[in-house]
Amino acid sequence: VAGLTTAVMIVPQGMAYAALAAVRPEIGLYSAVLPVVIYGLLGTSRQLAVGPVAMVSLLTSAGLGKFADPTTEPEKYAELASLLAFMLGVIQTAMGVFRLDFLVRFLSHPVLSGFTSAAAIVIGLSQLKDLFGFYLPRDKKLHKIVENFVPEVDKTHGLTLVIGLLSIAFLLAARKIKRKVKVLKRFPDALFLIVVTIVVSELGDLKGEGVKIVGDIPSGMPAPWNLPWESVGDLAATSVSVAFIAFLESFAVAKTIAEKERYQVDARQELLALGLCNVVGSFFRCMPVAGGFGRSAVNYQAGAKSTLASMITAGTVLLVVLFLTPLFEPLPKAVLGAIIVAAVSTLVDVQEMKHLWKTDKRDLFLLLTAFGCTLFVGLLEGILIAAGMSMVLVLQKAVIPHGAVLGQIRDDPPVFRNIDRFPDAKLVDGVLIYRLDAPLFFANADLWRDRMHQLLQEYPKTVSVVLHGGAVAHMDSTGAHAVEGFIKECKRHEREALFAEFNGPCRDMLGRMGISKTKEDESEGPFFLTLHDAVAQAKRVAESRSVVLNSVDGSDHLEDGHAVTAADEC
Repeated sequence: VAGLTTAVMIVPQGMAYAALAAVRPEIGLYSAVLPVVIYGLLGTSRQLAVGPVAMVSLLTSAGLGKFADPTTEPEKYAELASLLAFMLGVIQTAMGVFRLDFLVRFLSHPVLSGFTSAAAIVIGLSQLKDLFGFYLPRDKKLHKIVENFVPEVDKTHGLTLVIGLLSIAFLLAARKIKRKVKVLKRFPDALFLIVVTIVVSELGDLKGEGVKIVGDIPSGMPAPWNLPWESVGDLAATSVSVAFIAFLESFAVAKTIAEKERYQVDARQELLALGLCNVVGSFFRCMPVAGGFGRSAVNYQAGAKSTLASMITAGTVLLVVLFLTPLFEPLPKAVLGAIIVAAVSTLVDVQEMKHLWKTDKRDLFLLLTAFGCTLFVGLLEGILIAAGMSMVLVLQKAVIPHGAVLGQIRDDPPVFRNIDRFPDAKLVDGVLIYRLDAPLFFANADLWRDRMHQLLQEYPKTVSVVLHGGAVAHMDSTGAHAVEGFIKECKRHEREALFAEFNGPCRDMLGRMGISKTKEDESEGPFFLTLHDAVAQAKRVAESRSVVLNSVDGSDHLEDGHAVTAADEC
């Protein structure tokens, strides 16, 4: 049942997203057969519905438009679309083989939210030509679309506009009703709309009335074809961007459903499965594919428990391709445009913007940067600029790490916290406790040394320094040299440097420097397994130093006419 339900949804969406990518409708149907079978065999998600999706289709159109005109060179454009599928498939497969799935993590949620919201607006506006019934130059920048549209608005074809607006209204109303009425939850609204408009188009001769229709759709699956390998260099940048976005969208929905069903999805295996979907499909006239949010949700809600549902979906679409494609020829293009507009209308995430305004202005800045760049600079440029800024902020946090001076807020058991956040925290006499909340490596080692030097000037009575390394996940040789230099500096100024709670790999690195001895082996050294033990030792050092100083200060008083030395008092 789940497989058939998803097939009912993917048929109209496949044709609609093919139109969004500027390829023929049958290519969208081809892309819902073989790639779906490949994923069903290799994927780890039991409910992910693979096929043409809005975001990837839009990126395809944006990336290919500069190399071929889909109107005057449809065959060349289709070849480039398949080549793009091959290239992004190779990239995804390579990322899976070499375990590079972590790279996509640099596209943070705010960046993706801003990009998705802007792309949804561009997707909707890209359908103006089909909804209003007149030609518009292809463009993916908001101001250019508006500039092209406004002077031509008087050419609007009234009947086409009516069909488009009624179709959008029907789809939005159906979505709202399906949320409230459980019985209608699986109602195939898009397919129902297509059937009705095909009948109306055929009976009312809408083509004769000037309404643009889909036209001839060949039956049967395509034979294998050769790809335009000479264009690989032209599509390199586009393929990387599309590969990342396609995987992120697919893995996000797969992981969400898997968490609800309490099973695991393997990111590496997902990359391999999605990559091979695109590689194999590219030789059979397929466009780039990914896992879709809407169809996967429908597949899950319809009761899919294994990838067998995907096989049933592919088999059903195959029957449509083999025997039923002529039935879609009278379909008005405005209906496909309406399906796209309705599908992306939920992608503009205003709530996320409001949430970040209250919680994290820096993430809001990233979101708005991605949003603005995508709208006004370009789709691919927008995601690359925003991703670059996101990486810069990550590096900034690593290079300028957070740290805190700790004070004691409880005696039994001893608890130490940031004195800036806990006003009642008390500094330990003669002891400076500092916690570093980042890896210590080449990029921040000098800054850490400068910070420690500054703190020792702020606290000149410090006798012992305790560095809490519980949050130091990694230390390279440069960081270890910085620690070694800090210990030597403390010795020159007659201060004791102690280190607590550094993990095993950090102690190993310092051990290779000859300075990582801990109390676990009962040997002498500055490293302790717990902060409590390190502070206790630091107190003893500070107190002994104080006793020595007091003894020295009192060495000139007389008892029975002679000077009493520290040795005498002992």
